[in-house]
Amino acid sequence: MKLEKIKTKIKKCCPNLTKDRENSRIKKVLMAFMVFLFVIYGGLFYACGRKMVMEAGNFNFPERPSIEEMHMRKMVKGRPISKMVPYIAKKNAKTANFLVAIAKKESNWGKYSPKKGKKECYNYWGYRGTYNQTSSGYSCFDSEKQAVEVVGKRIDELIHQGIDTPEKMVIWKCGNNCTEQFSQNEEKWIKDVGYYYEKMNKS
Repeated sequence: MKLEKIKTKIKKCCPNLTKDRENSRIKKVLMAFMVFLFVIYGGLFYACGRKMVMEAGNFNFPERPSIEEMHMRKMVKGRPISKMVPYIAKKNAKTANFLVAIAKKESNWGKYSPKKGKKECYNYWGYRGTYNQTSSGYSCFDSEKQAVEVVGKRIDELIHQGIDTPEKMVIWKCGNNCTEQFSQNEEKWIKDVGYYYEKMNKS
């Protein structure tokens, strides 16, 4: 019994040094492993974050429509020309106003427009050009964008020549046959185009 008591006292006074060393080694290994994981995952998070920042810098956020564009969308809502609004809105104000106003008069914003066979020509202005003509002489465009670019360019040219009011722009209807005294149809054209031209100006 005395021997057992002596052994118990020795254990209490002198802990197992070997076991303590093993525990200490395990703790160091676990700590090293945790540091390793921290470095690896930290590096991955840094790389991913850097990539996201770079991609965000190259991302083109959609532009918010201008007040004029929103006004235009509201005016032509439900008509075929509504698909052309993003292209028309990029034109200068006078050209954009004439594109909308003339298209209203000539085709009711695309409701009545030239076709080539069964193909839609996107010609909402009664434009007669040399490109891909129909049997009636109207240009048959390949897309909405092309139509706006070609017709918009022609209107730009006329504006630069000083033809910048609905009354002067009536040459769109009568061409070389225009006279100083307008016919009843020409007067009606000026009135109708002028109405929507001014309506666009109030946007």
